[in-house]
Amino acid sequence: MEKQVAFLTRNLLMGGAFSHLSIGEAIRLEKLLMNKPEVDQSEQLMQFWYAGNYFSLQMPQHLLHECNLLLLHAGKPMIDVFVADVYEA
Repeated sequence: MEKQVAFLTRNLLMGGAFSHLSIGEAIRLEKLLMNKPEVDQSEQLMQFWYAGNYFSLQMPQHLLHECNLLLLHAGKPMIDVFVADVYEA
């Protein structure tokens, strides 16, 4: 699962899901992705998923579904994304 988490996190990064992160957080995320860890860093990478912007224009929407599948498989809560109804006043 570690490779799947890293692959999906890279796709989220390329899709702009983390473009709103502070410079420090972005550097930490990139270091996690670039290092060949001796311990599984999936937990740390998954925590970034909860802060993702899933409404980025470049973001393929299937990535949110893939995140939620892996989170459920790991026994973690899914990412809830609510879309505001533009017709509500």
